[in-house]
Amino acid sequence: MSEARTATVTVVDSHVHLLPGRLGEKVRQVFAPLADDLAYPAAHDAVREQLRSEGVDEAWTLPYAHRPGVAEWLNEQTALIVATPGPVTLIGGATTHPGDVEPAAIVRRAVDEHGAQVLKLHCSVGDFDAGDERLDDVWDAVSTLGLPVVVHVGHATNGQTSAADLAPVGAVATRFPDARIIVAHCGHPDVDAALDLLEQHPHVFADLTPVMTAAPIVPAERLADVADKLLFGSDAPNVTISAADRLATIRALPLDPESIAAITGGTARRLRMRLA
Repeated sequence: MSEARTATVTVVDSHVHLLPGRLGEKVRQVFAPLADDLAYPAAHDAVREQLRSEGVDEAWTLPYAHRPGVAEWLNEQTALIVATPGPVTLIGGATTHPGDVEPAAIVRRAVDEHGAQVLKLHCSVGDFDAGDERLDDVWDAVSTLGLPVVVHVGHATNGQTSAADLAPVGAVATRFPDARIIVAHCGHPDVDAALDLLEQHPHVFADLTPVMTAAPIVPAERLADVADKLLFGSDAPNVTISAADRLATIRALPLDPESIAAITGGTARRLRMRLA
């Protein structure tokens, strides 16, 4: 099988959270009310086994800083998790917080010292906006590095997003046009506002990752225009919808095989390899 063909059929889950130790346990406790309905166990090895059984080949594991001062540790621990052998190849993520001392330096160290290949900014958990001026150096750095950035915008405790929450992403994309921004959860439930950003800015993308119990739905009439800017994601392990279910839904979309292949892995690989 040729290298090009192999890349086409590789399934990439661009939104997984294998968080370290007690932090992972605390996050899991947040989802306790959904415990009986969660699609995955908590243990990292079990999550990877299940993802592989569902057809996932690679997964981006995304740490996120909930406050200043934890990003360096999270980035180090994520690198250790990624280095642990398993049936699904892990792609290491990094994080930072605008309240950190020199957040851009933290990102560069994560790339240079820990091999991070994607950045996660969690605005709702960290209580900040994507356009926070303290992140200007971060946006400049990722633009130079070609590092994709998954941004979960908003401030709602249920993880949902509004059009107003998305506005700072558009401002960042205008000021830093080379920054490769992935809108997490496709801005669910305000999907149309997120899709507007994809159409307005060449380097803004979105993942189709569920938010706890619900998945974003792209209107059929908009699919063809944005298909090459969408990525598959599961949000494993703390989600009630499995990767298998998401993949089945995506593969049933009224799109050509090339577009489906792009959503299920091709676009994620292009972004990670800095080829987009």
